[in-house]
Amino acid sequence: MDTTQAPQIIEHLHQSLNLTPFDTKWIPGTAKFCLIGQLPRATGILQVYQLNKTELKKTFEIEKQAGFKCGTFGASPSNGQHLALGDFDGNLMIMDLEKEKVSYQTKAHQGIVNCVDGIGGLGICSGAPELVT
Repeated sequence: MDTTQAPQIIEHLHQSLNLTPFDTKWIPGTAKFCLIGQLPRATGILQVYQLNKTELKKTFEIEKQAGFKCGTFGASPSNGQHLALGDFDGNLMIMDLEKEKVSYQTKAHQGIVNCVDGIGGLGICSGAPELVT
């Protein structure tokens, strides 16, 4: 393979972490992203970072009883501020990032929620927002 035609990874900023990250998601229409993971004491951690020219600024953090494994904005309303999260205890929750609180939670599985995806939100598709785990 000709390396001049290969994709390149360019590091803009880096950040040391005290957690195990399992997923990251850009917040639609913003220069912010979510870091989804687990702390060493096996609690879930969601951190929101603002990307500036020369720094990463943590703007929000929430810790929950079980580690977070995955997330999606796929079924979020058009403002893109509702993040669906799956955790190690089988819970599925919707985090309202604008209000910085959980707006909905249910037991989705007996064990870990390994993956979550959604459709119908963000004004992309017609029909009700739907999630799959």
